[in-house]
Amino acid sequence: MGRGRRRRFGQHFLADRRVVDRIVSLLEETPPRVLEIGPGRGALTGALLSRFERVTALEADDRLLPALEDRFGATGLDLRHGDALEAALEPLLGEERPWQVAANLPYSVGTAILRRLLPRHDLFTRLVIMLQKEVAARIVARPGEREHGLLALERAARAEARIAFDVAPRSFRPPPRVRSSVVVLDLRPAPFPEETLRGALALAAHALRTPRKMLSNAVRPLAGAGAIEQAGLDPTARPGTLALEEWVALSKAGAAEDGLSA
Repeated sequence: MGRGRRRRFGQHFLADRRVVDRIVSLLEETPPRVLEIGPGRGALTGALLSRFERVTALEADDRLLPALEDRFGATGLDLRHGDALEAALEPLLGEERPWQVAANLPYSVGTAILRRLLPRHDLFTRLVIMLQKEVAARIVARPGEREHGLLALERAARAEARIAFDVAPRSFRPPPRVRSSVVVLDLRPAPFPEETLRGALALAAHALRTPRKMLSNAVRPLAGAGAIEQAGLDPTARPGTLALEEWVALSKAGAAEDGLSA
């Protein structure tokens, strides 16, 4: 396969059995159904099939499908051709739910795939995913940490998360130029109504475009000094220090402020 196509799909194939075994061990016994996103050459697929009753593998690169079919066609693997950013999830999974997810996500679209999966606690209980180490740090970051931003807030709204372990470039073929991390996410319902959550995250996204500014300046014109005071926040704080609950409080106060001025 040429470099251009490999770059398009972000294909660095996992080739370290120890890493495979550690990833599979992080999945729970139940539900006994796993969706593998991007099986590649099947390094993880075989280990999943040896442990779980049902494994569905979704592969975007059609050139990899024949080899996967030859290797796993008689094992009960449900192999599908599709893009994890676009494939309809409900028909893919069928009637039995929920599922777990195991994936070595491409660096180029890993964050976008994660954002698609995060709200689907109705379909998935646990995600065990491998991403670029810097992205993993942004997922699990806490308020005040350098990596804390919108992705961490989105995760805080949807899941508990931890970095299980890091993976060196030598574990892949070909080796990437960056280190990777395996992240475990346990999905749960959001603690706020969806409309409330959307407003808070939109306000946070606006403010985090200028993370070095003080909060009072970063949230303009979406919220003013009165809203910051009503939410009980420090106007000199930096946007990256605010937790999800504080963005919700500020968003509500901003909306009330707009209502009074209308």
